[in-house]
Amino acid sequence: MDLKRLSDLSAEERGTLQRIDAPEGMLALMEMGCTVGEDIEVRHIAPLGDPMAVSAGGHVVTLRKEQADLMWVKPH
Repeated sequence: MDLKRLSDLSAEERGTLQRIDAPEGMLALMEMGCTVGEDIEVRHIAPLGDPMAVSAGGHVVTLRKEQADLMWVKPH
């Protein structure tokens, strides 16, 4: 299974969230709609690459690059 960091996806790319490497931050990410098994799509990336807007769980959320680095997706 080829996984990529969420931060490595380009705008308009999508995938299924497979793993979050942040046990202490997992609750906050889950509250924002980013749960393992959820389809996630990169909607927009700021000109300097940080932050990025993603849609997951019916919500659009903004993530810092440090957060997106900890999230692994299986691209579609």
